[in-house]
Amino acid sequence: MTAFNTGREEVIAYPITVGGVRTRVIEAGSGDRVLVCLHGVGSRADRFVPTIPGLVAAGFHVYAIDFPGHGFADKRDDIDYRPQAFAAYVAGVLDELHLRDVVIAGTSLGGLVAARIACDRPELVERLVLIGTMGIAPLNDADKVPPATVANGSPEAVRAKLGFLVADPANVTAAWVREESMINSSVGARGALLSAAAHLNEEANTDLQTGRLQELRPEIPVLLVWGENDRWTPVHMAYTARDLLPGSKLVVMPGCGHAPYFEDPAAFVAHVNDFVATPA
Repeated sequence: MTAFNTGREEVIAYPITVGGVRTRVIEAGSGDRVLVCLHGVGSRADRFVPTIPGLVAAGFHVYAIDFPGHGFADKRDDIDYRPQAFAAYVAGVLDELHLRDVVIAGTSLGGLVAARIACDRPELVERLVLIGTMGIAPLNDADKVPPATVANGSPEAVRAKLGFLVADPANVTAAWVREESMINSSVGARGALLSAAAHLNEEANTDLQTGRLQELRPEIPVLLVWGENDRWTPVHMAYTARDLLPGSKLVVMPGCGHAPYFEDPAAFVAHVNDFVATPA
């Protein structure tokens, strides 16, 4: 796994405000081959940064977006932190950036949001890359991560969470823990993350998007990417999702946990590049 801060010198970042809520966009590359990256609950856009140099080298124009309540986005009690609200918000960001027919790569919560955008705003999304995704296959109650675990910004809790995220906890560095802890302990973060994680657990099985994708976007190409050692969304969900989405392609990445794009960027880029290069 590359260092958590790899690639930061190759990106730009700026704020965008949609519906009175400000967020941060990370961008790199150029051209019309647009890939939008959406992170998981309790995470932020930076998680994709180590993957960005490889994606740009492969010809992608990459955007990564903080969900409200996450990263450097606004964190307020009056913000709606449900997945469907995130989908509407991200669609608003894409409108603000004048983006259409993009590929969206979403991980965990981000995958649920991506699938929802593809159904709600079909003109925005050409293809989906769903990574260890919630909301497309049933999640056992025993596998649901308690909201308090997601929202705890203490260094000890953050180290434990990141150790659960990746296949090899030895890759969790002190610098990574400190940054994550400082961001997730900022004003308003705890309440926002508690709300987002609680809504995600509540809707993980009641807001499944597989049926909607089959009904509304049966033609959309879907790549399913899962870490072989994923402990947040166990890999058996990948095979269920594949069965629920006939025509989808499944890649299981060995030696990876819940963030395979972060743990093995080169392999992830190769899979995405092959997928996008294949005619629909």
